[in-house]
Amino acid sequence: MHDRLTKEIDGLSATAHALFEAIAEISREGAGISRPAFCKEETQAGELIRKFAESEGLQCGVDGGGNFQYDLDGKDMQSMTVMASHLDSVPMGGNYDGLAGVMAGTLVQAACRRAGIVPPRRLRTLGFRGEESPWFGTAYLGSKLALGKLTQQELDELTHIRTKQSLASHLKTLGVQADEAVIREKRLRHEDIHSYLELHIEQGPVLEDLGIPIGLATAIRGNIRHPFSRCTGVYGHSSTSPRHLRNDAVIATSQLVCAADRLWKKCLDEGGNDDLIINFGIFSTNPAHHAMTKVPGEVDFSFNIAGTNNEVARELYRQIRAEADRIQDEFRVRFDFGATVGTDAIHLDAGLIATAEAAASGLGMKSLRMPTVGHDAAMFAQLGISTGMVLVRNQHGSHNVDEAMRIEDFIDATKVLAHCALQ
Repeated sequence: MHDRLTKEIDGLSATAHALFEAIAEISREGAGISRPAFCKEETQAGELIRKFAESEGLQCGVDGGGNFQYDLDGKDMQSMTVMASHLDSVPMGGNYDGLAGVMAGTLVQAACRRAGIVPPRRLRTLGFRGEESPWFGTAYLGSKLALGKLTQQELDELTHIRTKQSLASHLKTLGVQADEAVIREKRLRHEDIHSYLELHIEQGPVLEDLGIPIGLATAIRGNIRHPFSRCTGVYGHSSTSPRHLRNDAVIATSQLVCAADRLWKKCLDEGGNDDLIINFGIFSTNPAHHAMTKVPGEVDFSFNIAGTNNEVARELYRQIRAEADRIQDEFRVRFDFGATVGTDAIHLDAGLIATAEAAASGLGMKSLRMPTVGHDAAMFAQLGISTGMVLVRNQHGSHNVDEAMRIEDFIDATKVLAHCALQ
C-alpha cells in the first residue's frame, strides 16, 4: 500500500509545482507575496486548491468559520484525521509558509484516490484563514473559528490592519454568519478528531544548514506578545533640550531593547534555553511629527518572547517589564505595552513523532527532532488531540520575499505526512 501511495505522490509533483506557481501569481505584491487574512487573495488561493481537489474526486466546502474544507471518506466515518495549515501570508512574505501544508493534505488525499486506497478514517484537509498575527493583531483566527473558540466581542472588535473592518464584517462578506453561537454550533468537534497533522516549512536555517530535508516538531514555542506598544515622551527642539531635561522616547525604547537583549543573553548563557527568543519586530517614530532636529516624543513598537519552557519565558518577561519601569522613571517617559496576546508552549505527541521518524527512515530520508514556532497545530494540541508536525527544510527562512522551498523536499515531506495520516 505504501509503495503505491508514494508512487502516486511522486506523480503529483508537477501538478503541485504548477499550483504553487498559480497561487504565487495571484498573491504577488512587488517582490513579495501577500495574502491578507479574510481577503481576496486568500480566498483565491483556497479556490484554486478547491478546483484541483474537485478534479481529484474530493468533497469540498467551507466550514462554519469560512475556512476551506477538503474531504475524503474513510472506513470509519465517525472519526477523522485532520491535515491542515493556513492560506494567508504575512505582508510581503513568501509563498510556502502555510500554503505548503494545505497543498500537502490535498495531495495525500488525491494520491489515496489514485492508488485506490481507502484510509482507515475520514481524511479532512483544512485551509485555515488568518493564522498570521499582523492582520488582526492576534494569531490562529481560522483554527479558533473552526473550533468555536472566539467570543462575540472578538468577532466584533478585532480589526483588520489594512481594511480597517472588523472580523465580523469580513466573515459576513464571505457569507459566513458572524454569530458566536452559530459558529460554536457548527464547530469542528474535538471529540471527532483522531489526530491532527500539519506540514509546514521550517522557517529557519537549521535543516538547510545540516543538509537534512525533514524536521519532526517536538514542541510548539509559546508566545508572550505585545503587538501594539508605545513609548510616550515629549517632543522638543533637539538643540535647546539638554539631556537631563529631555523626555526622549527613542533613547528610552532603545535602552529597553538593549536591556532585554542582555537579559536574553544571560538566559542563554545559563544553558538549556537555546530555543528562547525575543523580538522587537516593529520600531518606528511617527512620520507626521518626527524630524532630524526634534527630540522624538513617541515610538511605536512590538514585543515578543517565545520558547518551549513556559516558566523561563514568564520569568524573562517579568524581568524585562521591571526594566521598563526603571527606564521610564530614569528617562521621564511612559511605556504602554497594550494588550497581551499569546499561547503557552505545547509539547507534541511522542507517538506521532516516532511514527514520522520511522516513516522518514523507511523512505531513506534523514530527519531531525526539533522545536518549532507557533502554528495552528497549537490550537488542537491544547484540546488534548494527538498532534504532530512535519517540517520541510527551506532556503532563506520565511516571512521575507526570498523564502524558497525545493519541490522534491516538499514531495518527500508529503510522503511522511501520508504515512502518519494512514496509521
